[in-house]
Amino acid sequence: MELAPSIWEYFFRPERPIDFVPGQYAGLSLPGVTGDPRGSRRVFTFTSLPSDELASFVLKIPEPHTQYKEILSHLSPGTECKIDDAMGDLILPKSPAQPLVYIAGGIGVASYASMFKQLLAAKEERPIYFFYAMRSRTEQIFRELCDAYPLQLKQLVYAPNRLTAQEIKDSTPPDSFLYLSGSQRFVESLKSELESLGTPRSSIVFDYYDGYVDL
Repeated sequence: MELAPSIWEYFFRPERPIDFVPGQYAGLSLPGVTGDPRGSRRVFTFTSLPSDELASFVLKIPEPHTQYKEILSHLSPGTECKIDDAMGDLILPKSPAQPLVYIAGGIGVASYASMFKQLLAAKEERPIYFFYAMRSRTEQIFRELCDAYPLQLKQLVYAPNRLTAQEIKDSTPPDSFLYLSGSQRFVESLKSELESLGTPRSSIVFDYYDGYVDL
């Protein structure tokens, strides 16, 4: 399903339930990938819930694209793929009172989709501050999902404007737990800026999308 230009969400039917926590990711291996320099496996964050019948992921397929993405975009129904065990620390903390800051660059917003779905299903309200940086308005995804949750703050930033660590610090409680997800450059840059402003490393959890210069 195309969510935005060149951004797709794929759905798979697992032969048995997948054990994961909303916010985690897993490696997906495809058959027939022989000429891709990065191999036949890619890592994706779940955008579905563990209880869903179908498991889903989001990725960007620009032109030109790799053999892996070419094969993925032309998979036939019933094709068998292999998924690894779930991993990742971008999960909800146990305390519902802990202020959370969700920071997304491009399709990095997919890292928060499953957590938003979990909170909405449980009708659980948490103090969440949401920052979403994109190259253009047309690339915004999960709009309805994000709008459905009662956020403390939602800030959208479009290029050429840039999301800064100072903006984040000035708009959120000092005891917040910060989540970062996006391209490696986006994540590492903001993480370094936040730390230079005094944010403890222990308060930052991050996950970047390998292989993407920008998202």
